[in-house]
Amino acid sequence: MYAIHPSTVHFPLALLLASGLFTLLSMRRGERAWEMSAYHCLIVGWLAGVVALATGTIDALRQLVGPDVPRDNALIGWVNAHAFLNVAVVVIYGQALLLRRRRPDILDDAEARRGYLWRHALGALLLVAGGWVGGHLVYALGLGR
Repeated sequence: MYAIHPSTVHFPLALLLASGLFTLLSMRRGERAWEMSAYHCLIVGWLAGVVALATGTIDALRQLVGPDVPRDNALIGWVNAHAFLNVAVVVIYGQALLLRRRRPDILDDAEARRGYLWRHALGALLLVAGGWVGGHLVYALGLGR
């Protein structure tokens, strides 16, 4: 059976990174349309991230658990690292989403804006790291082929 997870990761990657970029554009240009686009990307990207987490869990269980599967602790360590990074992504971006929902004017308050932007920056770093580990799992270690 074909792995479902690889086809669900591209939308959250693109949308969550675009959310941070659009937020910066909004601050630079002072146009609210960019901030509204950033917010919509954050909502859809976060929801898509939850879907990617669910499909990743299903695929990992299907490929790594069972009596016929040989035990490879190094591979399981890489899978756990990938899972940890991406759960952290969903948590960090979820916090940013909650902040933005509770304070629509968050970019106008310097203190609140700082925390919001740090969450976007940390989320982006974790997202890139988690994506790299996922690529390593597939292309270097052959998981999911």
